Amino acid sequence: METGLENKEKGLMKCVICKLGDVAEGATTVALERGGCAILFRNVPAKICTNCGEDYVDDDVASALLAQAERAAVGGAELQIVRFAA
Repeated sequence: METGLENKEKGLMKCVICKLGDVAEGATTVALERGGCAILFRNVPAKICTNCGEDYVDDDVASALLAQAERAAVGGAELQIVRFAA
């Protein structure tokens, strides 16, 4: 059985929501909405809790998502489904 210290040494993070699961690399779907524009991003790289499924995206991915969403909103999109590209 691993201790919290061993997890920290391996770079594993405990879920801040359920506090039980470790987070593992994976992909998720992110929905963003602003005004009348809704954008659904698929295959977004994320860390996902093995217990409750909560997902976490890093700062670079979040910045890329917001930049892509801004371009879509400025372009007049009302609903867009996008495969995420970093």
